[in-house]
Amino acid sequence: MYPNVVQMARLEAWTRLHCELHNAALEERIDAWRKAKRSISYFDQQSVLPQIKADRPEFNELGSHALQQTLRKLDLAFAAFFRRVKAGQTPGFPGFKSSKRFSGFAHPDPAGWKLMQHGGSGATLRIGSGETAMSIRARGRHRFGGEAKPNDITLTRRNGQWFVSVTLRVPDATCARQRTADMRRGVDFGINDWARFDQGPLIANPRWVRDELPHLAVLQRQRARKRKGSLRHRRLGQRVARLHDRIGNLCRDFVHKETTTMVQQCAVVATEQLTPKTMSRSARGKGEAPGWRVWQKAGLNREILSAGFGMAHRMLAYKAEEAGTRLHLSHTRQLKPSQRCAACWELAPKTLAQRVHVCPHCGHTAPRDQNSAMVVLIDAHNTQDTPGTGVAARPKPLPRQRGKSRSVTRETPATTPCV
Repeated sequence: MYPNVVQMARLEAWTRLHCELHNAALEERIDAWRKAKRSISYFDQQSVLPQIKADRPEFNELGSHALQQTLRKLDLAFAAFFRRVKAGQTPGFPGFKSSKRFSGFAHPDPAGWKLMQHGGSGATLRIGSGETAMSIRARGRHRFGGEAKPNDITLTRRNGQWFVSVTLRVPDATCARQRTADMRRGVDFGINDWARFDQGPLIANPRWVRDELPHLAVLQRQRARKRKGSLRHRRLGQRVARLHDRIGNLCRDFVHKETTTMVQQCAVVATEQLTPKTMSRSARGKGEAPGWRVWQKAGLNREILSAGFGMAHRMLAYKAEEAGTRLHLSHTRQLKPSQRCAACWELAPKTLAQRVHVCPHCGHTAPRDQNSAMVVLIDAHNTQDTPGTGVAARPKPLPRQRGKSRSVTRETPATTPCV
């Protein structure tokens, strides 16, 4: 969005009021339990909103549904907290928020706002009603045509800019993506090459973070020399935040384009399950058991996170469903794609430094990542009629089977051997 000075000031004021409501509701829940061992529900707090608006007239222009959504988000935070407690995970109790760190607010239904498209990417968001309504210029468009109906919006403040996220109600037929080919591809995501296929050209890793590290280091050194809390310190902090935001946008755009190309060309996409959170775990260790090669592992963690593997898997999941493509995720620990030979299906242990697969059993030689892509593609063929994801539905990998793959997607492609 592109609000002017007056509109930005009103959006900031509305965000402060939503933050005040969030903190007041959180304090009420804490005090009720601390003093009377009583749990306050969302419905208890929602029923008090009319009285709050009577005592505080400035809340009236925010809209009842937007205020209810702020309370509903707090209730969902408590529900997630209790769920993590029962599961034995790190709970993370909902905390108070400052107005500067409160991201924004939402309208959960079409009431109180209207989005008008002007052709191309131009748009206007009208929010509020009556004399308090604002018309804010915006930019953006979707690919669903006139059948899409706006459902709700979320206004977010990030790095001094305002963004609006619009959820649309779209028919299933409109969501469908058209495929241009029916290939079956095995994909191995990595750092040296972002994606290596079982055959064909690879996709290079753009390394957005590595390219911007010198610029980031200059800004951080300048910021470290400024007095904390000063105007220059704050401005340099904003420049650092904008640079991180730019890197994230470049990475997200790259992953969107590549995953879209994959599902448009493939009837079957096979890859392995990756857990970037576990892969990028710190090697620092503890006082009595210090880590080893901590700085090298920190650099590897940065490269793993900047590649966006988790983002790619999430995008492939919903885009494959829209295109009628079968997405197969092999269980990494059971299948061991990087250690298994695609020719004889035997394990051939290798260190991480060994980038070429040489099988000691059959003599098969191939680039390590390409061999892994071939292994997950064979596993997808072997388990196409097995429920579950990959080899997670059986105790050990099935023996390699040669033959023609039968498609289980929307379209039935021509018979093509899966080798």
